Amino acid sequence: MFISARIGLFALFLAVFLLLGFEGIYSALIAGVLALAISLVFLQKQRDALSVEIYNWNHREKNLGVPDQDADIENAILDSKEDNK
Repeated sequence: MFISARIGLFALFLAVFLLLGFEGIYSALIAGVLALAISLVFLQKQRDALSVEIYNWNHREKNLGVPDQDADIENAILDSKEDNK
């Protein structure tokens, strides 16, 4: 939602400045700055939700397999062999 809102703001401002007769590069620069400023002020709730999603995705449970009692026993045996060396 946040990314599409920012792209939408940029596209809206870009279209307006191009229709007003600004050159393409200047229209893109002004549209980018305005879209950034408006998104920082008005889209804070969406930005916070996106950062929570990214944080949760990066810190998700790495062990996605089925818990296996045999694997725990094998790991304990291997660990004890390394300790005896």
